[in-house]
Amino acid sequence: MILRWRLVLGLSVLGWLCASPAFAASAAEKMAMFQVRLTTEPQMLAGCQRTGRVSDSSMEDLRKKIVRSGGNAGLLTFDLDDLERVYAEVHRCEGTQK
Repeated sequence: MILRWRLVLGLSVLGWLCASPAFAASAAEKMAMFQVRLTTEPQMLAGCQRTGRVSDSSMEDLRKKIVRSGGNAGLLTFDLDDLERVYAEVHRCEGTQK
């Protein structure tokens, strides 16, 4: 009987979390992160609007920063003095770019 209540309680909490707006926003942000295009070639972003610059040592966090800055593409650069850190010029590209 106790095991059944734990299962019901666990499923209730899981259902509440999945229905919350915070979870939906997180899922939308993750989808946008997967769609970020990263490149080291400036010509790939010709015609895109530059919106800022971000840096991080984690590629996942770098993608998150690009999305939160309003971009959907990043031109990657590296500093020879600190190869752990990746820098990205944030760009917003309209339509489909090749």
